[in-house]
Amino acid sequence: MLSHMEQDRALFAQKGAEILDIEAQMAVMARTLAAVRDAQQLIWERLQSYKYPVLSLPTEIVAEIFVHTIPPYPQPPSPFNNYSPTILTLICHQWREIAIGTPQLWRTISLVTPERISLKSQHAFRLTSLWLKRSGSCSLSIHAADLTPVLSVLLSERARWEHLKLSVLDHLPTDMQDGPFPSLRSLDLFIPRTHSATPFLIHSLSAPLLCSVTVFAQHAGVIDLPWAQLTSLTLRIRKTPDFRRILRQTRRLVHCTLYCYDVVRDPDDLGPEISLPRLESLNISLDDDGEMDDVLESLMVPNLEILRISEDTLRPQPIETLKSFISKSNCKLKEIRITGAAISSEEAYRVAFPSIACVRASAYAVFYD
Repeated sequence: MLSHMEQDRALFAQKGAEILDIEAQMAVMARTLAAVRDAQQLIWERLQSYKYPVLSLPTEIVAEIFVHTIPPYPQPPSPFNNYSPTILTLICHQWREIAIGTPQLWRTISLVTPERISLKSQHAFRLTSLWLKRSGSCSLSIHAADLTPVLSVLLSERARWEHLKLSVLDHLPTDMQDGPFPSLRSLDLFIPRTHSATPFLIHSLSAPLLCSVTVFAQHAGVIDLPWAQLTSLTLRIRKTPDFRRILRQTRRLVHCTLYCYDVVRDPDDLGPEISLPRLESLNISLDDDGEMDDVLESLMVPNLEILRISEDTLRPQPIETLKSFISKSNCKLKEIRITGAAISSEEAYRVAFPSIACVRASAYAVFYD
């Protein structure tokens, strides 16, 4: 029994010595850890004293840089990709404050998803209200497939509407047609009625500054816009009488683009010639089933400088038709571009029009230069 007791006493003394040794090591490690922590704190304090160049820029310069990170106004920065100004609010607190306080970042409101589907009503309303608030007093560019969920909040700022791109089915909401849009300069309407014969309805729209209109529609017979004040017009519609009716009211036009598809012609509705005395550029394109020769024959464009036209419009004798058109208008063209050229070559066009500085012809529907 004594031998076991002596062994335990010896073992106890040994463990005590081990504990003292470990405690001594721990004291050394504690001093080492404290020294490392002190060194880390000094480094942290130095880091905090550094001034990052980008964060030392004046606020107005940072704001200007931010404005250049999104598509140029009035093009829409999608709320759903890296071109959205919302991204700038997620970098740091300083940048968030600058972004929120820069109205130019929020003046283009897009309510169309990347898949071109309208946002759900509640989300659209919240998004619109937020961006309107952040946009301050800036003019607005609005892109939407359906204004109904947000019309009330948008109309409260109707005096700021400058550009409107809208896809609609039946008619503009009555609230939009009853009041003025004193700042509206451009209107882009896409009316995708592919199976209905019901015409799209627009009554008189009060927009004294409106100068640019784009209409893509099957039926334009009852679209009543202030055509006479326009300087730029793009039409993509089916009925040539609609083309002529609208063009006869647009004597101030400087730029005009006409797209024809599945054109429904009315040979009894030729009417008088269409005089566009200020027109400088004209672009006429056809799909496979379109016909525009009767409209082309009606045009008088004495000031025309640039003509872009599909060869189908000039058939069956493109060069002779083009010569007749130029001679009739007595215009001094500087540039002709022929698309879909299959009958005459570019060289043939150049020989036929030696006085025109730029003559191009391509077998494709567009030019890629």
